[in-house]
Amino acid sequence: MQNKTKRRKGKKMIITLIVIVVVIVALKFILFPPVKQILTTGIYQVSSTDYWLTQDKADPYSKNGEQRQLQIRRWYPSDCAETKPVFVASHGSCGTIDNNLSLYRELASHGFIVLAVAHPGQVASIKYENGKKSGPSGDFIKEMTSLRPDKNPEQAFELFQKWMKIRIDDLNVVMDDYVKREGKADFVMLGHSLGGSAAYAMARIRKDVIGCIALESPFMYDITAVKDGHFVFNDSDYDVPLLNVYSDSSFPYLKVWEQYKNNAKFLDSYNPVYTNIHYEGIGHMGLCDLSLASPVLASIFSGKIQKRSARAMLAKLNEDCLNWIEVALLDKN
Repeated sequence: MQNKTKRRKGKKMIITLIVIVVVIVALKFILFPPVKQILTTGIYQVSSTDYWLTQDKADPYSKNGEQRQLQIRRWYPSDCAETKPVFVASHGSCGTIDNNLSLYRELASHGFIVLAVAHPGQVASIKYENGKKSGPSGDFIKEMTSLRPDKNPEQAFELFQKWMKIRIDDLNVVMDDYVKREGKADFVMLGHSLGGSAAYAMARIRKDVIGCIALESPFMYDITAVKDGHFVFNDSDYDVPLLNVYSDSSFPYLKVWEQYKNNAKFLDSYNPVYTNIHYEGIGHMGLCDLSLASPVLASIFSGKIQKRSARAMLAKLNEDCLNWIEVALLDKN
């Protein structure tokens, strides 16, 4: 009798384990279905390599005062003799070094170098030169979840300033290192969400930035103060061409959300330096490769279901970016 009971328990355990394994495998395929990379359209073969830069200062998200080290993934065209602008890419909050992988590869296939930067503490995962890995800082998660620009603009202003300083310092290190090693360069900034805000900032700050592509980003750096409960902006025109791209997550609210006041102004501007695109039927994460790697997670993080094919949408984004580069940047040089 006892043996039968043990056998029954053994069978139940085996069945339970099988069910658990099946559920895990099913969830993996639901969350991360098999996908193929979007084919590039340029003439060059694309390669990538990683390198690291260590700053001569403590990481603001380090508990032990460790020096801040950046991971940079360099995407480049093989056997390319052309000299073209260099793109510097900054991911969104808790994004990845491959945040807009399809676009990086597409740009490289057309002869551009792309330097994709992983910002420690603000990135989903970073691999350091010694092989160790880390994820987002708990302090940064708390900062993001506490952000209420409409209810507490003073606190939001402090966080915007903190985040912009961290990103600006990171990007300056990467760009200064490139200039030191390779000589003079023309840079085009590229970023999604918080990364796009940092890209706008570099377009204000550096004279060697000739253009900027921002994927659904507020002009955080342009917020200079808070007065009577409202953000005060530097709303002077930019000196270089900007491509401002929006999804349904923000476009209907540009004239409602205060942190997007400059976005709204430049949207209505007749100044030709501003090009604005709104893609309907997608949410915030539809503007990066998470929508291709995990449509479910992209919908959850965007707060809405993506109605357009991620593959078609990202291919369209690539095409529009290349067209803008050709008209706004290359035709002028």
